[in-house]
Amino acid sequence: MSTLLNRRQMLGVCAAGASTLCLPSLTRAKQAKTKMKTFTFKKVGNLEIKADVHRADDNQTRPVMVWFHGGALIVGHRGGVSGRVLKDMLNAGYTVVSFDYRLAPETKLPEIIADLEDGFTWLHEKGPDLFNVDTSKVAVSGGSAGGCLTMIAGYRAQPRPTVLVPFWGYGDLIGD
Repeated sequence: MSTLLNRRQMLGVCAAGASTLCLPSLTRAKQAKTKMKTFTFKKVGNLEIKADVHRADDNQTRPVMVWFHGGALIVGHRGGVSGRVLKDMLNAGYTVVSFDYRLAPETKLPEIIADLEDGFTWLHEKGPDLFNVDTSKVAVSGGSAGGCLTMIAGYRAQPRPTVLVPFWGYGDLIGD
């Protein structure tokens, strides 16, 4: 009997497997009490573009992992962070910031990239005071379109992230 997985389930399974292989101690870590808060990091006209910040419920300064959701740049939202990746990163001591971005086709790629850049600017300018993070240590990850944005963050985000972990990110948007 075979079981078919939907896209979200498959992302979770693959992300969990990758995190287990790369970070085996995370699967044995004790789960800390966490909190989540939503912030508006940018306004375009009347549209508020938001970020969810997940972190341990303490005052310790923590490194950051930024997550970009998948959805072919046309669907999805900041709540699409893989539950397993979120749990593993929180247990490893990271604060996880999941950014929204405007979606295509109404928004073209340059504006989506501008949302990414503005998110990183906000993170570096406001993150240390708003949610006590060390922005000298920023990892970026995401699946599918989020993986593509992860790679784009490697050359467009300033200052540059410390590490990029794209899951299934396409690299050539106009290729075959």
